[in-house]
Amino acid sequence: MALANTCAGASVPPNLFQPSTSHRTNSLGWAKSDCHTCQSTSRRCDRRRPRCDACTAQGKTCGGYVQQLKWQNRRQKPRSLAAEKTHIVGPESHETPVKTRDYTFVQEDGRKKRQRKLQSSESIFADRQIEKLPPALEIGSKWKKRPPRPGTGFIPVLYSRQPEYFQLPSSILEQLAFFTWRFSPVTLTYNIKANPWQTCVSQIDQAPCLLHAIRALAVRHRAHLEETPESLSVLELKDKALSSFAQSIATAPLEVGISVSLILIGIDFAESAFGNWIVHLRGVYRMIENAGGIKLSESYMHIKAQIAQLVWYDTIVALMSRRGPVFPREYIECVLSWKSDPHWSLLALNGFPDSAFLDMYNVAEAASYASSLSDGDATSLEMKLWLAAFETEQGATDIEFSALTDCWRHGLLLYCTRVFHQRETVKQKAHLLAEEILWLVHQLPPNSSKQKQAALPLFLAACEVESFHLRYIARDFCDRWRKLSGLWLNQTLIELVQIVWAAVDESPGKNVWWGDFVNPSSDSCFLFG
Repeated sequence: MALANTCAGASVPPNLFQPSTSHRTNSLGWAKSDCHTCQSTSRRCDRRRPRCDACTAQGKTCGGYVQQLKWQNRRQKPRSLAAEKTHIVGPESHETPVKTRDYTFVQEDGRKKRQRKLQSSESIFADRQIEKLPPALEIGSKWKKRPPRPGTGFIPVLYSRQPEYFQLPSSILEQLAFFTWRFSPVTLTYNIKANPWQTCVSQIDQAPCLLHAIRALAVRHRAHLEETPESLSVLELKDKALSSFAQSIATAPLEVGISVSLILIGIDFAESAFGNWIVHLRGVYRMIENAGGIKLSESYMHIKAQIAQLVWYDTIVALMSRRGPVFPREYIECVLSWKSDPHWSLLALNGFPDSAFLDMYNVAEAASYASSLSDGDATSLEMKLWLAAFETEQGATDIEFSALTDCWRHGLLLYCTRVFHQRETVKQKAHLLAEEILWLVHQLPPNSSKQKQAALPLFLAACEVESFHLRYIARDFCDRWRKLSGLWLNQTLIELVQIVWAAVDESPGKNVWWGDFVNPSSDSCFLFG
């Protein structure tokens, strides 16, 4: 008893709390911070685990130390079934068991956390290759050059290469991201794997002309969507793209040349539907022919989608200009032979059924010699349109696609009525077809991507109507899709329609049609699609 009283009343030596070793390391035996009890009393703590000597000497309970929680990695499998915690749900409850996150305690061992290694550009963009090359072309990250065809300086080889994005400034990376996620799907009916606008994005580090063209298109499209003034950098970047393309056209791979030409067309029709499109299309056609022709691209789904898009633009321009297509029939037949490719289709690209594209091309071709076309031949073309199977891969049960295909059928019939039959009696027939087209467009959801693909049929129909309500459908379509898509070709469309309306209102009894204001001999023409 006396001994206990003596120990209780004795003073504690000052060196009692010092560790026995002269050099203390931050191992499992020592904590990195004071215990909770010593912290609350502002007392010196020796941080010994599991209980500090200061609390033990004074007969107090040590409160322990701060423990770091480390969440278990989701990729790791639980060590046992007991690791999976679930809420207890009663037998009559309708709740589904919800798993809670498992956690484990780790000791404060003083080791620094390892920094996560950044993935290299090769691993990040490994799944963004354009496509797997045939064994003959698997050459790593280099472009394997073949000797050009005799008489040409063009290399007829298609390649894929991983980009070195991390060498580009952040401002350029932002423009590339905007182009990839905002512009590239804006012309499509629905998303597809073989997006023609993204084919050569992975090669921009080796093609300055392609990089400049994409940046110019991204800056212009963003200004249109935000309804802000366009900066001069668009024209500067476009000029750089053109000059660089002219210097490298003889050595650049075919897919780069096609992509640059396609994006240059996009830069122009984002600003206006009126332009010198035939110059672009003729240049691309010569490029493909010098590289070996369209047969060269049969094994490349992305190149096929690009050529299909260019052939579509050529057909639309031929319909409006009435000068005949640039691409020959061989290209159309090849495009139609690619219909089995599941990665793209004309319906996905432009909202037009693949099965009727040849009939549309025949109409565009016949429009170049409409004055010498007999009534029998014109009627034969119209009958083919009436009997053509406007089928889609979604099937006839899709009401929206059915309305869109009917809109195109009536639009081509209206085109044939106006271009091939220049008589006063066609006015009533044209008016009936126009009303049907506008009501079909109005039937489609206003924000649906299917409605925006009916631009050309709507133009042909809007030029024929005189009632305020039907004209309002055309105005609303153009204003809405100019804002939603950021493509000002819709503004050009309504401006041309208003010119036709002014002439119709000025001479109500006169047979006025849109062909009176579109000169076939002009170098520039309209691209509504």
